[in-house]
Amino acid sequence: MKFLEDVELHEIPYRFSYRKITTENYKGFYHCHQGMEFLYVHQGTGQIVVNSKVYTIQSGTFLYLQPYQLHHIQVEVRPDAPFERTIISLEPSIFEPYFASFPHLNAYFQHLWKNELEEQVLQQIDNNSFISQLFQHHHAGFSKYQLDAKQQNFALLLLQIFQFLYAKGFGNPIENGNGLNPQRQLRYSEKIMNWLEGHYADEISLDTLADHLHISKYYVSRIFKQETGATLMDYILARRIRQACLLLITSNKGIEQISIEVGMNNFPYFCQAFKKLVGTTPMKYRKKLR
Repeated sequence: MKFLEDVELHEIPYRFSYRKITTENYKGFYHCHQGMEFLYVHQGTGQIVVNSKVYTIQSGTFLYLQPYQLHHIQVEVRPDAPFERTIISLEPSIFEPYFASFPHLNAYFQHLWKNELEEQVLQQIDNNSFISQLFQHHHAGFSKYQLDAKQQNFALLLLQIFQFLYAKGFGNPIENGNGLNPQRQLRYSEKIMNWLEGHYADEISLDTLADHLHISKYYVSRIFKQETGATLMDYILARRIRQACLLLITSNKGIEQISIEVGMNNFPYFCQAFKKLVGTTPMKYRKKLR
């Protein structure tokens, strides 16, 4: 069974899709995402299966999904009964530093990210509630910012979301005879991606990665393809190109220097791969987004 939709690494490691509407042909299927995801339902009726539990979806449902958490959404959709939702997703390792100045909130962020949770759904949140107004406020402001400033404002949105959930007692750690909630078990694909976050700019050695995971180097490539639908080399290339996109937007470094920084010392190949994945050259990409 394939556990992930095909891996698609965007240039920006977050997504804020405000009041997305589907009016027909909503096909539910089992899948999971690479990062953390929040789903707030403005309109719609259906159900979601998470960890073999079935939750009702309706107006005012607020759902949190952990990285790589398998789930299945089924919604009854008609033109007069659309499925309208706000979706927020992120790669937690990228936004972890923003929580460092808030110890209690950071501990809560780490808990929702890494531990097993007893609760992942809030129901009956009013469309005029703080969280709904927060989404509206940030959506209105996002268009005013350049891409480098958008990430900072997205981080501010995250801090407010986590503060809201913490005040609600959502998914808070539960003391038991064995201490706090145990950490959830990571799939091999997630362990591989976590390791690559600190090494994607290096010369990747399958032997080193396999030693880190305590499995054979042949199994590393096979299990990654099995769980994600993408080859390990395709993922590494996409990760490097995404970092290059970020540096092109947020720095004044030369393009060849950026290619070296992301682990691609062959500059012509970097330009070729960039155009293939992004659809334009690094220079045109920088000029367009600036």
